[in-house]
Amino acid sequence: MLTSIALILFSIACSVAGQTVLKLGTTQMGGHADAGVEFLLAAFRSPLVWLGFIFYGAGALSWVIVLSRLPLSLAYPFLALNFVLIALAARVFLGEAIPLLRWGGIGLIIVGVLLVARSV
Repeated sequence: MLTSIALILFSIACSVAGQTVLKLGTTQMGGHADAGVEFLLAAFRSPLVWLGFIFYGAGALSWVIVLSRLPLSLAYPFLALNFVLIALAARVFLGEAIPLLRWGGIGLIIVGVLLVARSV
């Protein structure tokens, strides 16, 4: 069970890293998705975007292993930690402001994950 939890946490970390790096990559490009095909071509030339995809791939592979070991109803709620850690990463690495009300919602997510974890 401990190995499965470690794999869940690894998958979550990869997802958070992937989202953060994708955001950095698209921000660095300076364009907006409104540019359509040009934007997508520029994104596929960005090393940060590719790094984000690599993180996602690693997370997906570890998630497949988790699904082979645990009931979905137990494993999936842990993915709510993505919301918590994405907010922290956005604040720390991207300098995004997080309003107090959003922090309150994040706190409720943490409580929910703790309740699921206690059911193990």
